[in-house]
Amino acid sequence: MKLSSICRAINEGLDILHIDQEDNWEKVERAYNIANKVGIRPNRNKSPTLVAVNDHNKVVGAVFTSWEEDRDASETAGQPIAVWDFDVVVDPDWQGREMIGIKLIKAAEKERDNLEAMYDMKAYTRLWVVNPKLSRVLQSPRYGYEVESEHGDSVHLTKM
Repeated sequence: MKLSSICRAINEGLDILHIDQEDNWEKVERAYNIANKVGIRPNRNKSPTLVAVNDHNKVVGAVFTSWEEDRDASETAGQPIAVWDFDVVVDPDWQGREMIGIKLIKAAEKERDNLEAMYDMKAYTRLWVVNPKLSRVLQSPRYGYEVESEHGDSVHLTKM
């Protein structure tokens, strides 16, 4: 293999795409396959809405999301508050490459901003993290997540 081919394989292009459940059923199916492969079972109310695809248009990661009003938070705040809940999965063959997980998390955070504007409603983010290293990174001041609850190495993180 030529050096240029090796470099291309290491630095393969990556795009984050928003997908529609009906129009992109193959990407949706691949997202569920990756989730099963890594042992993540998103709640029934979550569906894949963002995917990471390589330059061969192969899905290598996904974000499963849900947006719903948090009635308790709304009552406390005296205004409607939503929870943007998501899970990120990355194909094991792609974990640790091109910061796919972080890129998907950043894309999900931008999606939350879009939904807040669209619904004219404040929201907070909740995500379940099973990777202790990623959990520590997300709790740094750079990302600003806080621990909501812990279950062994796994944690629920929130961000206002």
